[in-house]
Amino acid sequence: MRIESITATIVDVPTRRPIQMSFTTVNKQSYVIVEIKAEGLVGIGEGGSVGGPTWSSESAETIKTIIDTYLTPHLIGKVASNLNVARILMDKAVTGNFSAKAAIDIALHDLKARALNLSVGDLIGGRTRDSIPIAWTLASGDTQRDIDSALEMIEARRHNRFKVKLGVRAPAEDLQHIRSIIKAVGNLATVRVDINQAWDEQTASIWIPRLEEAGVELVEQPVSRSDFRALRRLTEQNGVAILADESLSSLSSAFELARDRAADVFSLKLCNMGGIANTLKVATLAEAAGISAYGGTMLDSTVGTAAALHVYSTIPSMPYGCELLGPWVLADRLTQQELQIKDFEIQVPSGIGLGVDLDHDKIRHYSRGG
Repeated sequence: MRIESITATIVDVPTRRPIQMSFTTVNKQSYVIVEIKAEGLVGIGEGGSVGGPTWSSESAETIKTIIDTYLTPHLIGKVASNLNVARILMDKAVTGNFSAKAAIDIALHDLKARALNLSVGDLIGGRTRDSIPIAWTLASGDTQRDIDSALEMIEARRHNRFKVKLGVRAPAEDLQHIRSIIKAVGNLATVRVDINQAWDEQTASIWIPRLEEAGVELVEQPVSRSDFRALRRLTEQNGVAILADESLSSLSSAFELARDRAADVFSLKLCNMGGIANTLKVATLAEAAGISAYGGTMLDSTVGTAAALHVYSTIPSMPYGCELLGPWVLADRLTQQELQIKDFEIQVPSGIGLGVDLDHDKIRHYSRGG
């Protein structure tokens, strides 16, 4: 079974509500949907970046260009089931550009799993769970609106873990915001925060202990992605768990963070690591270093979310669950199947491959220029 064609399509999907982060406000998400054909079968994958190049060095435009111009010529005609060779060829052809590589890697896993009549989870070793606790992000910027949203989610048994975006306002205002939310949800839920690199080390040293005192269970990426030393010192100095997100951008960064015990938790993201196999390597590295794995998201569509679910379902321990909320943040889905949340946990899709199939009408509708 050899690769016959690789198609990369940019789609722009609006969000149901604005998502306010320290560096941008997201009103739509752009993805590159990849379809790889071989002997009558089609594997699908996805690449993207939260807010485009404001968050990382990649955007939908660069992802598509890298796939079309630099990766596809090296892969056409190659054996589709040899995932190791495909990764080696991509790494030789292109430096970095992990989201572009991830889109192809996911599609090749989906294709191989379909050919073997397996799920992707079974293909990579077998799931250890059928569902994963899922956090909901509170990012309206309005305290009462966030409280109302949290209570609504708890009542519906959708979410009882909440992540609050901080860093836009002054730390004192953020602290009051968090205290109000924690007071409102009481013992019904847990609360974590995401600083999105907005603080320097001094600011973080002052305010993280106050967040812990308020009842916050986890602090995500308080300082710049490149300041590993500050991240390590904050991890050593504070009892609340520190999560590395933007700092975790490659296998080498994962090794460096683990070696220096610069974080308590790793946020796994397939697009950051270049695909499924590398994400599993990071999870294994974290396990060996005594660092917890967390199921991160790039606000993935139902395609990327399904892929992440299969990967995360095989990881032995995920004490903080995941935040694969993309399908419920977006105004529409790109697949024929919906994903499900039940009793505060997102369900791993059943069926072969990723367990989802593209809705080509919606792909055409949301495709750029379509």
